[in-house]
Amino acid sequence: MGIIQQQTLKGTFYSYLGVLIGFLSIYLIQPHVLSPEQVGLISILASFPILFAQISILGFNATARIFPYFRNPKNHDNGYLGLACLISTIGFILFCIAAYFLKDQIIQQKSSENQLFETYFWYLIPLTFFTMLFNILELYSRMLYDTTTGRILREFTKRIFILAALLLLLFTSVSFEAFMWVWLLCNIIPTGMIAFRLYKRNQLSLSLNLKFLDKPIRRQIINLCFFGILTGASPFIVENIDKYMIIESYGLTGTGIYAIAFAFATIISLPARSLYSIAYTVIAEAWKNENMAEIKSVYQKSCISQLIATLFLFLLIWANIHNIYHYLPAEYAAGEYVIFFIGLGYLIDASTGVNGVILATSRFYKYDSFFYVALIGITIGANLIFIPIYGITGAAVASAVTFFIFNLFRFLFILILFKMQPYTYRTPLTIVTGVVVYFIVNIIPPIPNFIADTILRSGIITLLYGGTVYYLRLSEDINGLINNLVKQYLLKK
Repeated sequence: MGIIQQQTLKGTFYSYLGVLIGFLSIYLIQPHVLSPEQVGLISILASFPILFAQISILGFNATARIFPYFRNPKNHDNGYLGLACLISTIGFILFCIAAYFLKDQIIQQKSSENQLFETYFWYLIPLTFFTMLFNILELYSRMLYDTTTGRILREFTKRIFILAALLLLLFTSVSFEAFMWVWLLCNIIPTGMIAFRLYKRNQLSLSLNLKFLDKPIRRQIINLCFFGILTGASPFIVENIDKYMIIESYGLTGTGIYAIAFAFATIISLPARSLYSIAYTVIAEAWKNENMAEIKSVYQKSCISQLIATLFLFLLIWANIHNIYHYLPAEYAAGEYVIFFIGLGYLIDASTGVNGVILATSRFYKYDSFFYVALIGITIGANLIFIPIYGITGAAVASAVTFFIFNLFRFLFILILFKMQPYTYRTPLTIVTGVVVYFIVNIIPPIPNFIADTILRSGIITLLYGGTVYYLRLSEDINGLINNLVKQYLLKK
């Protein structure tokens, strides 16, 4: 998986640097300088624009599957970026109109705790616009085989800025209102940075090539955008519907508690996110060249590699859950099992590899849209069932259930249509290894010093789990990576 492995590793490296920065911000500082209600506000203002920006793009991101036909560096890829900006601008105008008329429904004004959200509601407009523009520019960069710039800016650079804003709040007497203005600026700057990078490469052109947009291309774009609205927006609806339903039932305070737990759980998904970015371009090219062997290889290797990586992170987090909540204020303890079930959902999703990418780039991409529409219904239904029973933990249970059902349908669809399935004896062996290692670590009595306890448990998991994975050669890619690192180290000595 040459280019995939290289850019996945690079993207993952910076993602985890971002995780470290996010850890300092979300875990060490934010709960101690902001109230749970204020944490909930920031969570809503950070997540809702992602959904609204995706809707505003009007499904144009789905046209990535036909970008190989646009590709032409000499004339700025036949105006692909300019066309994306034009369509997205129309979508953003429609969003602004909807936001004006649906303000009360978005805020959930029947909850008295949401008055703070009403105060900062119009932050959603600039946040949505710049998130939308960033997504367009990142999509274009990915199509030009640069999958790391956008990821670094979104998951590392932006978090550096936000950390600086929180430190300003921690060490000065700045008001929350002033902090929010700084926080807004921190979310906008990365868009300017990715635009400048494209400009420096002479790739930032908003010109249109109307001659290239002949009738067959226009028809394809319209069809892709129509289904892309469903496919593109549905994952973000699924990811954010729980927050919307929590804010309705438990206000911003419940949302803040949920957001802190959710932030820890999303660490588990980072390796898979890095893989999906570059795999999309590679698999789209493989479909164009009818290279089924390449697709099958990526599918199989992605499943076992992502299962190993995400299970390792899941073990690290859940084995240290008591240490994680040792430092947080007591009111956040209600989110403990949110971490478990959200993490379990991401583990399920990652262990199915690039099934979504395979469908989205194939001629059956329309069916993936139907899957997502069904998933929205399943997600809403699961939240309506589990939130009244288990509170904010119920939203996490609903997320794990929907991840399982959705990926099961995708797996069966690919198996039936393409006669491909990615699993071998290594899959159950990896799961058994993880379970055994967890129970071994779990019988160790807690050490009073929670930092020392975390180091001990994490070290044992790394040695036992990592050593077993390497010894049994459960992943060719992981073993190859370790061997290469060892060789480079020995050569330097």
